Amino acid sequence: MRTLRKRLTCLYTCTTGLILLLVMAAFLVSLVREARHTHQEQFLRVWNSLVVRLQSSNAFSHSFLAQTETDYQMLIHIRENGTPLLYPGAWTPGTSRELLVMRATAQAEAEGVYMDQPPVSSAASTSSLLEISGDHKDRYYAMVLALATPQGVRSICALSRRPTTLAVTGRLLPELCLLAAFATGCLWLVSWQFVGWSLKPVEESRQKQARFLAAASHELRSPLAVLRPAVAALAAYTQTEAASTVPPGQARQGESSSTVPTGQAGQTEPLPAHPATLLSLIDSECTRMSRLVDDMLLLASADARTWSIQWEEVDMDTLLIGLLEAFQPVCQEKGITLHLKLPDQILPPVTGDSGRLHQLLAILLDNAISFTPSGRSIWLTAQIDWKKKNLALEVIDEGRGVPLDARPYIFDRFYQADPSRSRKQHFGLGLSIAKELAELHNGSISLTEDGAGRTCFVVVLPWQKDPAVR
Repeated sequence: MRTLRKRLTCLYTCTTGLILLLVMAAFLVSLVREARHTHQEQFLRVWNSLVVRLQSSNAFSHSFLAQTETDYQMLIHIRENGTPLLYPGAWTPGTSRELLVMRATAQAEAEGVYMDQPPVSSAASTSSLLEISGDHKDRYYAMVLALATPQGVRSICALSRRPTTLAVTGRLLPELCLLAAFATGCLWLVSWQFVGWSLKPVEESRQKQARFLAAASHELRSPLAVLRPAVAALAAYTQTEAASTVPPGQARQGESSSTVPTGQAGQTEPLPAHPATLLSLIDSECTRMSRLVDDMLLLASADARTWSIQWEEVDMDTLLIGLLEAFQPVCQEKGITLHLKLPDQILPPVTGDSGRLHQLLAILLDNAISFTPSGRSIWLTAQIDWKKKNLALEVIDEGRGVPLDARPYIFDRFYQADPSRSRKQHFGLGLSIAKELAELHNGSISLTEDGAGRTCFVVVLPWQKDPAVR
C-alpha cells in the first residue's frame, strides 16, 4: 500500500504539475503576444508622427532622429530625390542598417511603393506593415513612405526591432520557475495526504477481507475437525462390529479412544463409541456448517444486490406479537423473562418483506438470549417518531454487555468479542446480516445503552402511511 501511495502521489503530482506548466506556458505565450501587439501599436504611433513631420517640415535634426531611435529601438532612413540623409544612426543593430533598409525597400517595391519614384495616383504612397528578418534571428517591423513634393520625391523607411520571447519573459522567468518549484512541492504534499485519505478505505477493506478469510477458514475448519474423527470412529466401529459379536456400546480390548476438539485450544474430549451417537454428532456439525454456508450466501447476495425481497405493507403489531410467541418457550427454558412493550397507538405499517423483518429481529433476540444469564429479562419495544415518520424497534437485554473497544466492530463479518471463538452457537455473522437487512429496508441499526446500563440494539425503519387511515 505504501508503494501504491507513492506511485499515485507521483502520478497526481506529475499530472497536476503538467497542467500547471501548460497554464504557465499559455500565460507566457499570451504575454509575448500582448507585448508584441503593444510594441506594434507604439511603432505605428511613432511612424505617424514621423510622417506628419516629413509632410510639414523640410528639416530633420540629427538630435531628434537619434533621440527617436534610442527611445524606441528604431532605424530611420530618409531620402530626398534618391539621396540619403547624412545620418549615421544612434545605435548598431545585429544586422547592418543598409541591409535591413534594402530588404524593407525590396518588400515595399513588391507592393508598388518606390522610395526614389514619386507616387503616380496620389500625393503619398505607403506600404503596409512589413516584417523584416535579420541575419542573427533578429526581426523588425518596417514601413516605407514615398511623398511627392514640388522638388521631386521625399521618402522615409523606418524599422523597429520586434521584442523577442526571451526579452519579454526574461524578467518573469526566474520568478515563474521558483513559483513552479514551490507549487510542485505543495502539490506533492497535498497529493500525499489526498492519496492516503483515498486509500484508507481500500486498506481497511483489505484488512477486513484478510480477517474475513481467516475467520471463515476457522469456522469451516471447526466442523471438519469434528466430522473426520467421528467418521473414523464410526468406520472403526463398523469394522469391529463385523469382526466381533461383542454387544454395542461395550468397550473392546485394544480399541483406541478417539477424541474430538471441543473448541477450546488444546482441549479434546473422547468420542462416544455408539454409532447412533456418532451419527447425531455428525448431523449436528453438518447442520452447523449448513447454517454457516447459508449465512455466507445471504451476505454474498446482499453484496451482489441479488437478495430477493417481497415488498408489502407489514403489520408491525402482528409481527412483534408473533416474535414474542416464537421466542417465549426458548426464554422460559433458559429462565429468562421476555417482555413486549408497545405504545397505546397502533403501529404504522412498514413497507418491506415480513419474512426478512422477522429474520432481522430474530437475530437480535437470539443474540440477546445467548448472552443473557438465567433470571434476567429481555425487552422487545417499539416507539413511534411522528415527526420523522420512523419506527424504532429496540431489543434490550441484561446480559454482560459489549466492551467499548469492541463496539466499532460489532457489525463486522465474523467478528466476535471472544477471540477464542469457544461459543459454537454463533459465527459472528448474525449482526452483519441484521445490518444488511436494516439497510435493505432503508433503515439503520445501532448499538447503545439505556439509562440502566443495559445493552440495547435499535432498529429504525421508515414508514409512510399513517396508521389512523388503515
